[in-house]
Amino acid sequence: MKKTLADSWLFRMLDDEQLDQMVSHTCVLPVSQNMCVVKQGDAPEGTYWIVSGQVKIVLQSKKGGEKTLEILGPNTCFGLGEMLLNRPHLAFAKTTTDSLILHIDRDAMLQAAKMNFGFARELMTCVGRQFYGLVRDIKSYSQTAKQRLAGYLLRQSLREASDDIELVANKSLIASRLSLTPETLSRLFHDLAQEGMISISGRQIRILDIEKMSLIA
Repeated sequence: MKKTLADSWLFRMLDDEQLDQMVSHTCVLPVSQNMCVVKQGDAPEGTYWIVSGQVKIVLQSKKGGEKTLEILGPNTCFGLGEMLLNRPHLAFAKTTTDSLILHIDRDAMLQAAKMNFGFARELMTCVGRQFYGLVRDIKSYSQTAKQRLAGYLLRQSLREASDDIELVANKSLIASRLSLTPETLSRLFHDLAQEGMISISGRQIRILDIEKMSLIA
């Protein structure tokens, strides 16, 4: 567990003694597929770090409908903002596949941030990145469905530094993330392929014309 934390971008600033302290306040959570890790209204008792698997952050309506806010994979965290503000979780966190997750105690996180400026800066960067993503999502509400999909694919291509990308989730989940119906998403993939901007093979997407897609996004 110590090596996992030491190799991560969030905890890499901690020295050996601080890592030992963090490990002593960390719980390992093997979570099966389609299980709830955090429920809406739960108290923020710490931060969650995804070692393997995938977690979706969702809002759930009283009628049971879901809106996917984010799809998170390995080497990412969730629950950080709620922990820092000491406010209840506003959304559910559910696994989409068998996952291994670490839960780090709130007091240990805050103590490490107090003692290590580099770690505190990483926490601020993470929260800032999440806020930036939220503003970007709000901005996308004024965009067309095609613009949203093009932007989503370009961002994943940028993260992976490749024109060849693999969709991180099934199309139903991605559709929910982009506030689209699965049928609309399938039609848009077909349209982008017909226009020569992408090629599709299952979950494998190759971006053929980045300039043209950038003009759309």
